[in-house]
Parts: sequence; structure tokens; C-alpha cells
Amino acid sequence: MDQVWNSVTTVDELEAFLRVLGGFHDGIIKEVHWVNRDSIADNLMMTPYTLADARMLVQRQWREPSAVEIIFESIWRLKLETVGFVFSTTAGTEPSSVELGPSRQLLTLDFENAEVAFERMKWRNASDWMGPDLRFGTGIPALD
Repeated sequence: MDQVWNSVTTVDELEAFLRVLGGFHDGIIKEVHWVNRDSIADNLMMTPYTLADARMLVQRQWREPSAVEIIFESIWRLKLETVGFVFSTTAGTEPSSVELGPSRQLLTLDFENAEVAFERMKWRNASDWMGPDLRFGTGIPALD
């Protein structure tokens, strides 16, 4: 796997990323690992209103690259649907909600069957992560 991480902090950089990936045409979101920065301590005190991060693996039926690992940082919104291929992805921007302080300009990616609004991201070529193997963990136990 490529060890070089590419940073994205502007919509121009996000659009350049999508050009490299052909808009993720004929792609699938293979895995997502969500890390919520909110927490509840042993004494049951809550630390709310912090932002989450996520790690995502997207595979596609094209070469160079065939798969990418993406780290989204400071996520304001993540929506996923369970079924669906990606035929095109669009980049955009939107203002954050005022719930967590002053409004900020967020980057957005719309994968058709998923949507994420975030402050910054990084990505790297993960073309050797093709196929059904899980990369972010051992999976979900089967229900009996």
C-alpha cells in the first residue's frame, strides 16, 4: 500500500481528488470505521458536542487507483445507505451548524448512496486492498 497521505482542506483539492478517482465511478464503499469523540466517563459524566472522525475504504472497477483509504476529520454529518453502487461523486461546501460554536465552511462529498460533511480529509492509494477481505477489523459476528 502507498504510504503517502494526500491532504485535502479546500474544495479545489477535493475536486482534484475526485478527478484522480474518476468520481468513484463503478465504486463501492467497502468499509467504514467511525470514531465518535463524544464519550461517557466511568462516573457517567458526558463529554458531548465534539466532532467525529471516520476511516473509509472505497473500491472501484478501475485501475490507478483501484481503491483508496480515506480519513475524514472533524465530521459534522455522515449518512450511509446499505445498498448501492457509486456512479459519480460530487464535491461541495456548506456552512456548519451553529451548535458547536462559530460557523465554519465544511467540505462535502456526495457518493449518491452516502454523504459526508467534514472539515478536512486525507487519502492514500490502497489498490492492494481489493477483494472481500476486511481491513479495519474482524467484522461483525453472525446473528443466530
